[in-house]
Amino acid sequence: MKFRFLFAILPVFVIVAFCGCGVSVEELAKNHLAELHNHYFVGSTQNFKISMWSGTREEPYEPNGVRENLVDFCVLNVVPIGEVSTFGLGYTVEINDKTYNGTFEQSPFDRSLAADLGTQISDTDSIFVYIIVDGVSEIGKMECISCDFAINNSAALNIAAENIGENILTLADNGNKSIEGYCKIISTDRNLGVYFWYVRFINTDGDDIAIVIDTTSGEIMAKKL
Repeated sequence: MKFRFLFAILPVFVIVAFCGCGVSVEELAKNHLAELHNHYFVGSTQNFKISMWSGTREEPYEPNGVRENLVDFCVLNVVPIGEVSTFGLGYTVEINDKTYNGTFEQSPFDRSLAADLGTQISDTDSIFVYIIVDGVSEIGKMECISCDFAINNSAALNIAAENIGENILTLADNGNKSIEGYCKIISTDRNLGVYFWYVRFINTDGDDIAIVIDTTSGEIMAKKL
């Protein structure tokens, strides 16, 4: 599986007409998500910055306006600090009483690496990540970031519906086109500890709209209409 790096989720559902059917824009936004982030953790070891985020997303993952079956996911992302080698890098993740092992996939864009644990995490989980470098393990204790968000994913979708609801309806051409949406936790390129909700919708023609929302204040930071 190929991953989409951030610094840089039911069956296929074709939208029916909205007018007169009692479906709100909020319902439309929430019922057509191809990717939804729920939880986000960060940590570090001597040589790596670590982040983990989880939720549900479609499989196969393709932003084409048609939502496929949803599966649980948990991305483990590591970024080297300094010039440490990442060749053959392995990991062990302890989530409460469960253990996950594997190797990473290299990002095609930068030095970061990622793996999908194929599960979900929650804000109350105890998580330790072991990065295995040349047979030696470095340990990082993960800290929950999303539990401090004043705006959760549901609130972010409500804000999106309030601010770009008419644009969502237009994108769906009043029920004539299928759409799918994405509600992701993102950060700045330098990962300065500031996080946002990135909400995007796309139709089958490839037309899309997006909005960026501050996780603390709910302020609209950017729009693409």
